[in-house]
Amino acid sequence: MNWVFYVLLPVLIHLILSEGVTVLTGNLLDSAACTALSAVLVLPVAIYMYRRDTVSRSIDNSGGATNRKLQDEDGVFQHKTRRKMQRLGCYMVYFLSGGLLNLLWSGILYGMGISSAFSNQTQEALLSSQMAMQLLGPGFLVPIAEELIFRGLVYKRMKTRLSVGQAVFFSALLFALYHGNPIQMIYAFPMALLLALLYDRDGSLAVPILFHMGANLTAIFFS
Repeated sequence: MNWVFYVLLPVLIHLILSEGVTVLTGNLLDSAACTALSAVLVLPVAIYMYRRDTVSRSIDNSGGATNRKLQDEDGVFQHKTRRKMQRLGCYMVYFLSGGLLNLLWSGILYGMGISSAFSNQTQEALLSSQMAMQLLGPGFLVPIAEELIFRGLVYKRMKTRLSVGQAVFFSALLFALYHGNPIQMIYAFPMALLLALLYDRDGSLAVPILFHMGANLTAIFFS
């Protein structure tokens, strides 16, 4: 039971902060602005928890300090430069892939009539907000906050007790349920599966964050 609470704690914190923002500022701010403010408030907490988890795992895995021989500085610099360029290219691919796959999945659901079968007031409220707030909140801050919480914390914590496949599935299911209505769940679940797999494969939170940003920005610009 303690482990379940440990896994769910980041989500509960985000939920409490989000509901608090909505109650206190719902009449003053539009939906996207409330979402952006919630992300701003939860980010310091999520970053602190993520860093603490990372340090704990590093200590558990290292078993103590190790000494490594220094390599030639020029060779190391050139290698790091090439790696950085490769990473930038990969990051761009992930960002564009998020947008393209969101368009594809949206088109499939629209063709199947699913998009019109369920009410999606939350999404409609977000997309009717001021464009600047849409870009700042759902477009930029929300992907960072949600990836820290659901992939960086929830998924990684699930992996301490579950297999990779189980952690991918249950973290994606939690992510989908957290979105609160059927149409958003249908959108969120397959994307969350892919985000967790990408994070597990690459090991960097930048990958799911950029993929998530690409998907959200596509929804904003093509809605």
